[in-house]
Amino acid sequence: MNYQESLDYLYSQARLGIKLGLENTSRLLDHFGNPQLETPTIHIAGTNGKGSTASFVESILRAAGYRTGLYTSPHILDFRERIQINRQLISQEELAHWIVAIKQASQELNIAPTFFEIGTLIAFLHFNQQETDWNIVEVGMGGRLDSTNLCQGRVCIITPISRDHESSLGTKLEQIAREKAAIIKHPCTVVSGSKEKEVIEVIQGQCRAHKASLLQMGQNFHINIQSHSLKGQVFDLNGPEIWYKGLEIALIGRHQSVNAGLAVAACTALADPLITEQTIRQGLKSANWSGRLEMSGANPSLILDGAHNFDSFKKLTASLSELFPHKRKIWVFGIMKDKPLAKITELISEYADYVVVTQPKSDRSTPPEQIRNAFTDFTKPIDQVDEIPLALDRAYQVAEPDDLIVVTGSLFTVAEAKQVIDNQTYNS
Repeated sequence: MNYQESLDYLYSQARLGIKLGLENTSRLLDHFGNPQLETPTIHIAGTNGKGSTASFVESILRAAGYRTGLYTSPHILDFRERIQINRQLISQEELAHWIVAIKQASQELNIAPTFFEIGTLIAFLHFNQQETDWNIVEVGMGGRLDSTNLCQGRVCIITPISRDHESSLGTKLEQIAREKAAIIKHPCTVVSGSKEKEVIEVIQGQCRAHKASLLQMGQNFHINIQSHSLKGQVFDLNGPEIWYKGLEIALIGRHQSVNAGLAVAACTALADPLITEQTIRQGLKSANWSGRLEMSGANPSLILDGAHNFDSFKKLTASLSELFPHKRKIWVFGIMKDKPLAKITELISEYADYVVVTQPKSDRSTPPEQIRNAFTDFTKPIDQVDEIPLALDRAYQVAEPDDLIVVTGSLFTVAEAKQVIDNQTYNS
């Protein structure tokens, strides 16, 4: 198979949907000699902030001179974004090679791996062949039954936990926490960013069961933000064994300081002489992560953000209020079916001056008319434009130079908008 044919096969497996479970991945990894166990790994679970935290960890380790493998999901424009070495995408030839190998092995074993299972296998095989020094692996969904959970984390990071994917992970925070804390295995160090008592208790219990040490944000280390602007932010991180003042990151949104703090605590926990204050500072400052409060354009300004659940929308609206308090905000909004639409639209209604509801090209996306009907108490203008390119055009038509356009609701929505922005020139 050539590259396009291999991609076609990969995406054809998406018809199998999301199937939580380890059997397929375990059998295939056994077939290939369990490459995921050959390289020390930082394993990252949580509800929001996993990708950004992974980016900070990767950047710090690369600044220390290590060859890094980074596996994240979902991608925005190109599947190859999910699998990177030293922030270089896997090549088309390498991707096609591994898809062919996995397809052949699957036929031999008489199993049908899902889209995500294949992606996880490619990452582990590619990193092992390319002899990475460290792998940074983001959980896809949950943790306990996620394909990535067949690796062994030297450090496990659990970012703040909130409600999402409730049909698969449970409706109570402690249920969701149990799924995510299941990445904890002996031996490892755990770095946690949750504040809720019931979540902390679950993580503490899992750490005791597996004799894992725990660094809990707010107890073992603290983050204090010193400044926050559109140019980035500065924060201090301190604890009994950690003390850094004036750490700088380019990512905006106060929650990114939390993500960066978790990454610093995790890298410091490695007690590696190559990970110094200088490499930590260098890594944090150079880290980037697309589609999260990403600025694009001016007059009007435009923000792309992959907020997709209630907690991430709270962070987004808080950031917009702080960074753009006086701008009229025009929202381009398309969201998936499994989200608490009524709660999210109620929240958005407080912060939006104009809404254009739309629909990304995904079988999982919510029809625009359903979204529009969910804005029950919204008294300001609202349009329904079914296709994202036309929805973005509509937002620019109604926007004044001093306004802010906010594209959000899903990374699928952000991805389609980025394609439009890359192919067209606004504000010319």
